Amino acid sequence: MKTKKSVGLVILLLIYLFAAAIGIGVFYVCDKYTNMNFILNILLADVAATIFVWLTGLIFKTMSTYDPYWSVQTIIIYVLLLVKYNNWNLGTILLLIPLGIYTIRLTGNFIYTFSNLGYVDWRYKMLKEKSGKLYFLLALMGICMFPTMVVFAASLPAFYFARFGEYNPLILIGVVLMLGAVALEFISDYQMHSFRKNRTSKDEVINVGLWKYSRHPNYLGEISFWFALYLVYFVINMSMWYLFAGAFINLVMFLIISIPMEERHMLEYKPNLKEYIETTSMLLILPKKKQK
Repeated sequence: MKTKKSVGLVILLLIYLFAAAIGIGVFYVCDKYTNMNFILNILLADVAATIFVWLTGLIFKTMSTYDPYWSVQTIIIYVLLLVKYNNWNLGTILLLIPLGIYTIRLTGNFIYTFSNLGYVDWRYKMLKEKSGKLYFLLALMGICMFPTMVVFAASLPAFYFARFGEYNPLILIGVVLMLGAVALEFISDYQMHSFRKNRTSKDEVINVGLWKYSRHPNYLGEISFWFALYLVYFVINMSMWYLFAGAFINLVMFLIISIPMEERHMLEYKPNLKEYIETTSMLLILPKKKQK
Protein backbone atom coordinates (compact mmCIF):
# COMPACT_ATOMS: atom_id res chain seq x y z
CA MET A 1 0.00 0.00 0.00
CA LYS A 2 2.83 2.42 0.85
CA THR A 3 4.42 1.65 -2.53
CA LYS A 4 1.16 2.37 -4.34
CA LYS A 5 0.81 5.60 -2.39
CA SER A 6 4.33 6.80 -3.15
CA VAL A 7 4.04 5.90 -6.84
CA GLY A 8 0.69 7.67 -7.05
CA LEU A 9 2.11 10.81 -5.43
CA VAL A 10 5.05 10.85 -7.84
CA ILE A 11 2.68 10.56 -10.80
CA LEU A 12 0.54 13.39 -9.40
CA LEU A 13 3.64 15.54 -8.95
CA LEU A 14 4.58 14.99 -12.60
CA ILE A 15 1.02 15.77 -13.69
CA TYR A 16 1.07 19.09 -11.86
CA LEU A 17 4.53 20.01 -13.11
CA PHE A 18 3.33 19.49 -16.68
CA ALA A 19 0.09 21.38 -15.91
CA ALA A 20 2.10 24.30 -14.53
CA ALA A 21 4.35 24.30 -17.60
CA ILE A 22 1.32 24.35 -19.90
CA GLY A 23 -0.26 27.19 -17.94
CA ILE A 24 2.96 29.22 -18.01
CA GLY A 25 3.27 28.62 -21.75
CA VAL A 26 -0.28 29.78 -22.45
CA PHE A 27 0.19 32.87 -20.29
CA TYR A 28 3.46 33.73 -22.05
CA VAL A 29 1.92 33.41 -25.51
CA CYS A 30 -1.14 35.47 -24.58
CA ASP A 31 0.95 38.11 -22.85
CA LYS A 32 3.35 38.46 -25.77
CA TYR A 33 1.04 38.22 -28.76
CA THR A 34 -2.25 39.71 -27.53
CA ASN A 35 -3.32 42.92 -25.88
CA MET A 36 -5.57 41.22 -23.36
CA ASN A 37 -5.68 42.20 -19.70
CA PHE A 38 -3.26 40.20 -17.55
CA ILE A 39 -6.20 38.73 -15.60
CA LEU A 40 -7.67 37.29 -18.80
CA ASN A 41 -4.26 35.84 -19.69
CA ILE A 42 -4.16 34.14 -16.27
CA LEU A 43 -7.67 32.80 -16.77
CA LEU A 44 -6.81 31.20 -20.12
CA ALA A 45 -3.66 29.69 -18.64
CA ASP A 46 -5.65 28.36 -15.69
CA VAL A 47 -8.23 26.81 -18.01
CA ALA A 48 -5.51 25.14 -20.10
CA ALA A 49 -3.87 23.63 -17.01
CA THR A 50 -7.25 22.42 -15.75
CA ILE A 51 -8.03 20.71 -19.06
CA PHE A 52 -4.68 18.90 -18.92
CA VAL A 53 -5.38 17.63 -15.38
CA TRP A 54 -8.87 16.56 -16.53
CA LEU A 55 -7.34 14.57 -19.40
CA THR A 56 -5.01 12.78 -17.00
CA GLY A 57 -8.04 11.92 -14.89
CA LEU A 58 -9.62 10.26 -17.92
CA ILE A 59 -6.41 8.35 -18.60
CA PHE A 60 -6.07 7.09 -15.02
CA LYS A 61 -9.85 6.66 -14.68
CA THR A 62 -10.12 8.82 -11.58
CA MET A 63 -10.98 12.50 -11.37
CA SER A 64 -9.29 12.52 -7.98
CA THR A 65 -6.21 13.61 -9.92
CA TYR A 66 -7.82 17.04 -9.77
CA ASP A 67 -8.17 17.12 -5.97
CA PRO A 68 -4.83 18.91 -5.23
CA TYR A 69 -5.58 21.63 -7.81
CA TRP A 70 -7.64 23.64 -5.32
CA SER A 71 -4.70 24.00 -2.93
CA VAL A 72 -1.86 24.80 -5.37
CA GLN A 73 -3.61 26.96 -7.97
CA THR A 74 -3.47 30.31 -6.18
CA ILE A 75 0.07 30.29 -4.84
CA ILE A 76 1.64 29.13 -8.11
CA ILE A 77 -0.03 31.97 -10.02
CA TYR A 78 0.76 34.47 -7.25
CA VAL A 79 4.48 33.65 -7.19
CA LEU A 80 4.75 33.65 -10.99
CA LEU A 81 3.11 37.09 -11.11
CA LEU A 82 5.55 38.40 -8.50
CA VAL A 83 8.42 37.14 -10.62
CA LYS A 84 7.03 38.56 -13.87
CA TYR A 85 6.22 42.02 -12.51
CA ASN A 86 9.09 42.05 -10.00
CA ASN A 87 6.79 43.44 -7.33
CA TRP A 88 8.65 42.11 -4.31
CA ASN A 89 7.98 44.32 -1.32
CA LEU A 90 7.07 43.91 2.33
CA GLY A 91 3.36 43.76 1.52
CA THR A 92 3.55 41.07 -1.17
CA ILE A 93 5.96 39.00 0.92
CA LEU A 94 3.65 39.22 3.93
CA LEU A 95 0.75 37.92 1.86
CA LEU A 96 2.95 35.09 0.61
CA ILE A 97 3.19 33.73 4.17
CA PRO A 98 -0.49 32.82 4.75
CA LEU A 99 -0.85 31.70 1.11
CA GLY A 100 2.11 29.37 1.57
CA ILE A 101 0.90 27.99 4.89
CA TYR A 102 -2.59 27.48 3.43
CA THR A 103 -1.13 25.52 0.50
CA ILE A 104 1.08 23.38 2.74
CA ARG A 105 -1.80 22.57 5.09
CA LEU A 106 -4.33 21.66 2.43
CA THR A 107 -1.88 19.77 0.26
CA GLY A 108 -0.50 18.01 3.34
CA ASN A 109 -4.00 16.95 4.33
CA PHE A 110 -4.52 15.55 0.83
CA ILE A 111 -1.26 13.58 1.00
CA TYR A 112 -2.14 12.25 4.46
CA THR A 113 -5.50 10.91 3.31
CA PHE A 114 -4.32 9.79 -0.16
CA SER A 115 -4.15 6.01 -0.52
CA ASN A 116 -3.34 5.34 -4.17
CA LEU A 117 -4.11 6.59 -7.66
CA GLY A 118 -6.98 4.14 -7.98
CA TYR A 119 -9.00 5.98 -5.33
CA VAL A 120 -12.21 7.60 -6.57
CA ASP A 121 -14.12 10.08 -4.39
CA TRP A 122 -17.68 8.95 -3.54
CA ARG A 123 -19.05 12.14 -5.11
CA TYR A 124 -17.38 11.34 -8.40
CA LYS A 125 -18.79 7.81 -8.32
CA MET A 126 -22.28 9.18 -7.71
CA LEU A 127 -21.98 11.68 -10.57
CA LYS A 128 -20.69 8.97 -12.89
CA GLU A 129 -23.65 6.72 -12.12
CA LYS A 130 -26.10 9.55 -12.80
CA SER A 131 -24.46 10.93 -15.96
CA GLY A 132 -23.50 7.68 -17.70
CA LYS A 133 -21.77 8.25 -21.04
CA LEU A 134 -21.76 12.00 -20.50
CA TYR A 135 -19.59 11.66 -17.40
CA PHE A 136 -16.47 12.84 -19.24
CA LEU A 137 -18.19 16.16 -19.95
CA LEU A 138 -19.61 16.45 -16.44
CA ALA A 139 -16.15 15.69 -15.06
CA LEU A 140 -14.65 18.52 -17.11
CA MET A 141 -17.26 21.16 -16.35
CA GLY A 142 -18.50 20.14 -12.89
CA ILE A 143 -15.63 18.38 -11.13
CA CYS A 144 -12.70 20.29 -12.64
CA MET A 145 -13.62 23.55 -14.34
CA PHE A 146 -16.24 24.79 -11.87
CA PRO A 147 -13.93 24.60 -8.81
CA THR A 148 -11.13 26.16 -10.86
CA MET A 149 -13.36 29.11 -11.68
CA VAL A 150 -14.48 29.47 -8.05
CA VAL A 151 -10.91 29.54 -6.74
CA PHE A 152 -9.85 31.82 -9.60
CA ALA A 153 -12.57 34.32 -8.68
CA ALA A 154 -11.74 34.12 -4.97
CA SER A 155 -8.02 34.56 -5.76
CA LEU A 156 -8.41 37.73 -7.84
CA PRO A 157 -7.47 40.00 -4.90
CA ALA A 158 -4.18 38.09 -4.60
CA PHE A 159 -3.48 38.38 -8.33
CA TYR A 160 -4.09 42.14 -8.32
CA PHE A 161 -2.01 42.46 -5.17
CA ALA A 162 0.85 40.57 -6.82
CA ARG A 163 0.99 43.19 -9.57
CA PHE A 164 -0.09 46.41 -7.84
CA GLY A 165 0.15 45.68 -4.13
CA GLU A 166 2.37 47.55 -1.71
CA TYR A 167 2.87 47.55 2.01
CA ASN A 168 0.19 49.17 4.11
CA PRO A 169 -0.10 48.44 7.85
CA LEU A 170 -3.81 47.77 7.37
CA ILE A 171 -3.10 44.64 5.32
CA LEU A 172 -1.90 43.03 8.54
CA ILE A 173 -5.56 42.72 9.55
CA GLY A 174 -6.29 40.50 6.55
CA VAL A 175 -3.03 38.57 6.89
CA VAL A 176 -3.70 37.77 10.56
CA LEU A 177 -7.28 36.71 9.75
CA MET A 178 -5.96 34.46 6.96
CA LEU A 179 -3.55 32.81 9.40
CA GLY A 180 -6.40 32.39 11.90
CA ALA A 181 -8.54 30.75 9.22
CA VAL A 182 -5.75 28.31 8.36
CA ALA A 183 -5.28 27.51 12.06
CA LEU A 184 -9.00 26.79 12.31
CA GLU A 185 -8.76 24.38 9.37
CA PHE A 186 -5.67 22.69 10.80
CA ILE A 187 -7.26 22.13 14.22
CA SER A 188 -10.46 20.84 12.60
CA ASP A 189 -8.52 18.41 10.41
CA TYR A 190 -6.46 17.17 13.36
CA GLN A 191 -9.57 16.55 15.45
CA MET A 192 -11.29 14.75 12.57
CA HIS A 193 -8.27 12.51 11.89
CA SER A 194 -8.03 11.66 15.61
CA PHE A 195 -11.73 10.87 15.71
CA ARG A 196 -11.55 8.56 12.68
CA LYS A 197 -8.51 6.82 14.11
CA ASN A 198 -10.18 6.08 17.46
CA ARG A 199 -13.82 5.47 16.49
CA THR A 200 -15.16 1.94 16.83
CA SER A 201 -17.74 2.18 14.05
CA LYS A 202 -18.08 4.10 10.79
CA ASP A 203 -21.59 5.26 11.72
CA GLU A 204 -20.32 7.25 14.73
CA VAL A 205 -20.81 11.03 14.53
CA ILE A 206 -17.99 13.34 15.58
CA ASN A 207 -19.08 15.47 18.51
CA VAL A 208 -15.84 16.65 20.10
CA GLY A 209 -13.64 19.72 19.95
CA LEU A 210 -14.67 22.32 17.41
CA TRP A 211 -17.01 19.78 15.85
CA LYS A 212 -19.16 19.88 18.96
CA TYR A 213 -20.15 23.46 18.16
CA SER A 214 -19.99 23.46 14.35
CA ARG A 215 -20.81 20.72 11.87
CA HIS A 216 -18.19 22.01 9.44
CA PRO A 217 -15.50 24.05 11.22
CA ASN A 218 -13.03 23.13 8.47
CA TYR A 219 -15.33 24.71 5.88
CA LEU A 220 -15.73 27.75 8.11
CA GLY A 221 -11.96 28.16 8.01
CA GLU A 222 -11.91 27.73 4.23
CA ILE A 223 -14.64 30.31 3.68
CA SER A 224 -13.07 32.77 6.12
CA PHE A 225 -9.68 32.46 4.41
CA TRP A 226 -10.94 33.86 1.10
CA PHE A 227 -12.85 36.74 2.70
CA ALA A 228 -9.71 37.63 4.66
CA LEU A 229 -7.68 37.55 1.43
CA TYR A 230 -10.18 39.95 -0.14
CA LEU A 231 -9.66 42.29 2.81
CA VAL A 232 -5.91 42.45 2.12
CA TYR A 233 -6.42 44.10 -1.27
CA PHE A 234 -9.55 46.01 -0.32
CA VAL A 235 -7.72 48.12 2.28
CA ILE A 236 -5.29 49.46 -0.37
CA ASN A 237 -7.78 49.77 -3.23
CA MET A 238 -11.36 50.23 -2.08
CA SER A 239 -12.49 51.16 -5.58
CA MET A 240 -12.34 47.43 -6.44
CA TRP A 241 -14.76 46.50 -3.66
CA TYR A 242 -16.59 44.17 -6.03
CA LEU A 243 -13.78 41.61 -5.83
CA PHE A 244 -15.56 40.22 -2.77
CA ALA A 245 -17.77 38.36 -5.28
CA GLY A 246 -15.24 35.52 -5.53
CA ALA A 247 -15.28 34.82 -1.79
CA PHE A 248 -19.07 35.14 -1.81
CA ILE A 249 -19.44 32.62 -4.65
CA ASN A 250 -17.22 30.25 -2.70
CA LEU A 251 -19.49 30.67 0.34
CA VAL A 252 -22.60 29.96 -1.74
CA MET A 253 -20.96 26.86 -3.23
CA PHE A 254 -20.44 25.40 0.24
CA LEU A 255 -23.92 26.35 1.43
CA ILE A 256 -25.96 25.01 -1.50
CA ILE A 257 -23.73 22.28 -2.96
CA SER A 258 -20.90 20.90 -0.84
CA ILE A 259 -22.50 20.80 2.62
CA PRO A 260 -26.00 19.54 1.60
CA MET A 261 -24.48 16.87 -0.67
CA GLU A 262 -22.10 15.68 2.04
CA GLU A 263 -24.75 15.57 4.77
CA ARG A 264 -27.26 13.72 2.56
CA HIS A 265 -24.58 11.14 1.87
CA MET A 266 -23.67 10.70 5.54
CA LEU A 267 -27.33 10.37 6.57
CA GLU A 268 -27.39 7.13 4.58
CA TYR A 269 -25.06 5.39 7.01
CA LYS A 270 -25.06 7.58 10.16
CA PRO A 271 -28.46 7.24 11.89
CA ASN A 272 -27.48 9.68 14.66
CA LEU A 273 -26.53 12.42 12.24
CA LYS A 274 -30.06 13.83 12.17
CA GLU A 275 -29.88 14.72 15.86
CA TYR A 276 -26.41 16.20 15.35
CA ILE A 277 -27.72 18.39 12.50
CA GLU A 278 -30.68 19.60 14.59
CA THR A 279 -28.55 20.59 17.58
CA THR A 280 -25.31 21.82 15.98
CA SER A 281 -24.63 24.97 13.98
CA MET A 282 -23.81 24.39 10.33
CA LEU A 283 -20.77 26.68 10.11
CA LEU A 284 -20.43 29.21 12.92
CA ILE A 285 -19.00 27.96 16.21
CA LEU A 286 -22.02 28.37 18.48
CA PRO A 287 -23.44 26.71 21.63
CA LYS A 288 -25.52 23.59 21.14
CA LYS A 289 -29.21 24.07 20.35
CA LYS A 290 -31.98 22.20 22.09
CA GLN A 291 -33.33 19.33 20.05
CA LYS A 292 -36.79 19.91 18.64
